[in-house]
Amino acid sequence: MEIQKALFFKPGAIGDLLHTLPALKALRKKFPSSHVTVVVSPGLEPLIQGTPVADRVLAFDKSNFKKHLPDFIGFGMRLRDERYDLFIDMQPSMRSMALRWLSGARHVLVYHKHKGFRAGARRLHAVENFIETLRPLGIDGPVDSIELPVKSDARQNIDRYLAERNIHSGPLIALNCGVGAARPARNWFPERFSALADRLIDELGAQVVFVGGNEDRELVGRVMAGMKNKAVSAAGELSISDSAALLARCNCLVSADTGPLHLSTAVQTPVVGLFGPTDPRRTGPIGRGHQVIRRELACVPCEKKDCPLDTRACMADITVDEVFKAVGRVLGKYS
Repeated sequence: MEIQKALFFKPGAIGDLLHTLPALKALRKKFPSSHVTVVVSPGLEPLIQGTPVADRVLAFDKSNFKKHLPDFIGFGMRLRDERYDLFIDMQPSMRSMALRWLSGARHVLVYHKHKGFRAGARRLHAVENFIETLRPLGIDGPVDSIELPVKSDARQNIDRYLAERNIHSGPLIALNCGVGAARPARNWFPERFSALADRLIDELGAQVVFVGGNEDRELVGRVMAGMKNKAVSAAGELSISDSAALLARCNCLVSADTGPLHLSTAVQTPVVGLFGPTDPRRTGPIGRGHQVIRRELACVPCEKKDCPLDTRACMADITVDEVFKAVGRVLGKYS
């Protein structure tokens, strides 16, 4: 199959986009001279602009296209003008199906999510599931890492950011307290983050920085108010590129299953992942040095946004002490 121009369609959450990076890298390796356009959600373009996996990055504004059909059709017609040889749909929906048709691409590949698994069989990680979509192109094989290059200007920004806050010694630990209002079942507890942060500072001599988006500011404020030590909040203060650079400077991130966990993994910073209703076999950190904490309960993984039992036992049973020790193992303090 000759591919001169390919469209890789993956709007959606940041973690989902990062999980497609190995597929994008494999596509580039298979067709090194092809021109690859990647379509992502608004705001995520800087993550892969200027990286080897994409020649061009476009934003797909789902909320705008839902309200303004002419804008959506216009987007599709602009794709048609590009005359793509291949349309890879990694976010299938009625809209993407319309775009596949409007684009007039000669070849189309569509991602099919593995929602379950047979008893005794190994569950496919999301990364493997995305790679599987490319099998008709002769692309297959295991994935042992996710690689997101950190931009040099973002590194410089973070060097200044940390210097201005007098962060220059001791291990730097990032804590991500929020998972977003749409997935409350994944949340750990603010008071436990407060206690964890104090222990990391007192017992490991660590510096603690809280990460997250603008929507996490209030939560981070409550967590920091519950601490006896001082920490730094970067929640809502950094661009997505600078956030990646900050996580790359950290020695460890503690987070539930959400965007910063996958961003940290992609910049090769080890994580302590707090997994409750979601399955780490499906969305857990890829690579070495990570620690996953998960409760073996009959209801886990339920994959629900809200706890169907109204107990949140899968997260409530995760203690401060075991998370602290997991961070210590990442830092080489404990065996």
